[in-house]
Amino acid sequence: MTAGSEHTQIEYKRLALGIYLPGFLRVFGAALCGTFVPLYLADMEASLAAIGAVMAAQSAGLLAADLPAGLLVSRLGTRRSMILGLLGMGSSLALAGAVRGVLLLGVFLFVAGFCSALVQISQLTIMRHAMPDHARGRALALFGGSMRLGRVAAPLLGGILVQVAGYRSVLWCYAGLLVLSCALFSWLGPRRQVAAAPPEERVLSGVRRLLRENWRVLLPAGGTLLMLALLRTSRNVLLPLWGRDMGLTPAKIGMIVSAGAAVDTLLFPLSGYISDKKGRKWSLACCIGFFSCGILALAAYGGSVAGFVVAVVVIGIGNGLGSGINMTVGSDLAPKGKDAGPFLGLWRVITDTGGMLGPSAVGGIGQCLALGPAAIVIALAGFGSVALMARFMPEPKGFRR
Repeated sequence: MTAGSEHTQIEYKRLALGIYLPGFLRVFGAALCGTFVPLYLADMEASLAAIGAVMAAQSAGLLAADLPAGLLVSRLGTRRSMILGLLGMGSSLALAGAVRGVLLLGVFLFVAGFCSALVQISQLTIMRHAMPDHARGRALALFGGSMRLGRVAAPLLGGILVQVAGYRSVLWCYAGLLVLSCALFSWLGPRRQVAAAPPEERVLSGVRRLLRENWRVLLPAGGTLLMLALLRTSRNVLLPLWGRDMGLTPAKIGMIVSAGAAVDTLLFPLSGYISDKKGRKWSLACCIGFFSCGILALAAYGGSVAGFVVAVVVIGIGNGLGSGINMTVGSDLAPKGKDAGPFLGLWRVITDTGGMLGPSAVGGIGQCLALGPAAIVIALAGFGSVALMARFMPEPKGFRR
């Protein structure tokens, strides 16, 4: 075995233990409490519009941090940025569990989202530099799939925890898991600092240059991934509130959401195969198409428990077929070298805009009409994005060769 291949195996081992395992714990914590934050807000008698706004706060924090976070990763390097982001998230969520009030909860979720941008850009930059182009789709699908494993049991356990110890307990558990993730990354994560050189240009001039050089691909590809992010975050509001309106307990809602997450997780190997063999557009079309069908089925057949379960499972199929696709497309399109971190920050701005719009759309339309019309509008928008992607988006695989 050569020294180079031995070094590569060490880096891959650190990638598995220091990125995949902390990522699993972080997503497990998010799934443990994410399903129940809308129910916590409803328990505080918040309106649908207020619930949508608070649920959008974390994505708004991500959005506010994306460009500064990309440049901060370029300055500090991925390792220091990852540790800083995880500790910031843990502190914010611990405080969110300690306060009671819709506004304060939204503020701390915003701060957690702000810190989360550092974590996401750091881990994507690490994986981009560690994985060769021909294996990147499968590697990132495996990463997405490993994180999805955290979503299988977490909603069920979260529902039981809520009924035993109250809604605040899941926020504190999430904070504890983030601190554990930080410790594991510090101990087992990759030692090499990626993109640690300080940026040579000011923030606004760097953003303008990246937009000028990449707008032809950012517009169609970013628009498609924006819609996917909107679908994913709208689901986090729609499903628990829909179950609550049906009279289901938090434990039963968690059990049904866990069933959809199990289907989601089983499909991540197929997602990687489609992405690498057929292309990223095929993977996106299957993901958004099934996702939109599931949300439409929720509006049409969600009046019964059986219909609700079927809709959740179809949504899980769609989400599973897009395992890791956001990271894969972003890393495909990112330029080489020092521009990778800032570009991925810009990429996150686009997708996190969709993440912020999802809960806002559900809350706004639901407040004016009802949850059913909100689901129909979002599903139709998803179908429209697939048609626009097929017409205007270039195939991201191999785009930067």
